[in-house]
Amino acid sequence: MNYSDYTKPDINRLLTALRHNEPDRLPYLENWITSKAVYEYVLDRRLDYDVQDVRVGGILVAPEDYVEFAARLGMDAVLCNISWRPNNVFIKASDGSEHYVDGTVKTWSDLDDLEPPLPVEEQFIYMERYLRAAEGTGVGIVANFTSFFDSAMLAAGVNDSFLMFYDDRPFIEKLMDIILDHQEKVAHEIFARYGDDIAYFMVNDDIGHNNGLMINPDMFGEIFPHRMKRLIAPAKDCGKIVLMHTDGKMDKIMPILYETGIDAVHPIEPESNDIFEVKKQWAGKMSLVGNIPTVLLAYGTKDEIEERVKEYCINLAPGGGYVLGSSTSIMEGIPPENFVAMIEAAQKYGRYGSLGEDMSAG
Repeated sequence: MNYSDYTKPDINRLLTALRHNEPDRLPYLENWITSKAVYEYVLDRRLDYDVQDVRVGGILVAPEDYVEFAARLGMDAVLCNISWRPNNVFIKASDGSEHYVDGTVKTWSDLDDLEPPLPVEEQFIYMERYLRAAEGTGVGIVANFTSFFDSAMLAAGVNDSFLMFYDDRPFIEKLMDIILDHQEKVAHEIFARYGDDIAYFMVNDDIGHNNGLMINPDMFGEIFPHRMKRLIAPAKDCGKIVLMHTDGKMDKIMPILYETGIDAVHPIEPESNDIFEVKKQWAGKMSLVGNIPTVLLAYGTKDEIEERVKEYCINLAPGGGYVLGSSTSIMEGIPPENFVAMIEAAQKYGRYGSLGEDMSAG
């Protein structure tokens, strides 16, 4: 890769775009990369440990390796994951990967037997490792918190939880509150200690599917916004941007998130959303991250990937408020060369003042 100021990471570039202003070039960000092959390709060395899936509670990759990975790519931020998703049940597939199948919190008595979260002091250790590794690199460190809504559904079992919302709503709300109380406490402590150094706050909570909200909108309005305001309050008090990850069709979800105080959303899944229409509707109000289809990254040619990125640079980048990234995560099966091709295309076509023009020779 051709290293210059445009290809080096710069957290201020990302923050500028999230604040609906134009930086030097279009930022790019991947919130989750679970492919060991991709890490090894970019780092140009083998990793002597297994890369875990942080979405199920693992520590994704060593902080030092993750920051170096981002610095080599010119990716402007990495996530420090503050995760508590208790009592999930997984099965192991033939390829060794683990897949969620159920949760074990089915009765009120089960609330007294939740798997404990990682001790707060251990969370501090990881945050400090990230911050030390990022010093002088331009890479920002994001505090990424699992939340209360989908964590409660996963703990109770997704299918069972849909029934609980109607048959025993106090139970599922109590489970949410136990999870929220802990994560809110950790958020206060993290921002009290590291608030000046954290780039922004991210909440990871799947509240939608391909037709909209997970549950009845009126019920959701009674359950979700006031709790989410509690979780993001420590970041808001520090003047931090709040980005939220949720899957699903966003037309009914975006207004709720906006009123709750969320500043940006990821990943605007292409299967359920027209990102160009979403950008037109929410320009200047909510920033967007992601949307490059992982199917394209997995099976497309480099030319097809480059053309898609060029289209996004021309149509989504103007005015800020957009950060390039994939539609879910970079997982095993996505060729590392295709992942890097997406980023190189953003460097090639994403310079403000010449969006869509080939600036690779500059």
